[in-house]
Amino acid sequence: MIFGFSVKKRRLSNLLLEPLLQTKIGMYCIGLSIIFAVVIVLILYQNLGTLYDVFFELTDGKVKLHAVVLAYLQNIQAWLFLTVVAYIVFTIGISVVYTHRLVGPTIAFRRHLDAIKGGDFDHRTVLRKGDAFQQVADRLNEVSELLESKKTS
Repeated sequence: MIFGFSVKKRRLSNLLLEPLLQTKIGMYCIGLSIIFAVVIVLILYQNLGTLYDVFFELTDGKVKLHAVVLAYLQNIQAWLFLTVVAYIVFTIGISVVYTHRLVGPTIAFRRHLDAIKGGDFDHRTVLRKGDAFQQVADRLNEVSELLESKKTS
């Protein structure tokens, strides 16, 4: 079980019920995160740049200090890149899973409404545990029961 969802073998097409909407939400999350990260990097760059200048003024071995700082930055560069890639992959994955829980019920609702439109009042909407809009599904089922009882009476 991952993030409260049981993991079953599923095709990607089953997860992306509304691909444009689901990917758009994921991209918004990533875009906002990138903006946030850029602001943090700019703040750090400004403040660490000032600290770097102070160190140069206090040290006689400017060339040696510069080499140490560059080596340190190159060391963490790979870790930062891997962290950003992992973050993007996890954000897209979580966005797809959670939007699936939002989009899935709308498909069930459309099927139910089409059944009602076609006169099939015994159709019921059954959502998975954890899906959004459970109360809406219950109300829709109540309406179908009411219509079915009026049809038979």
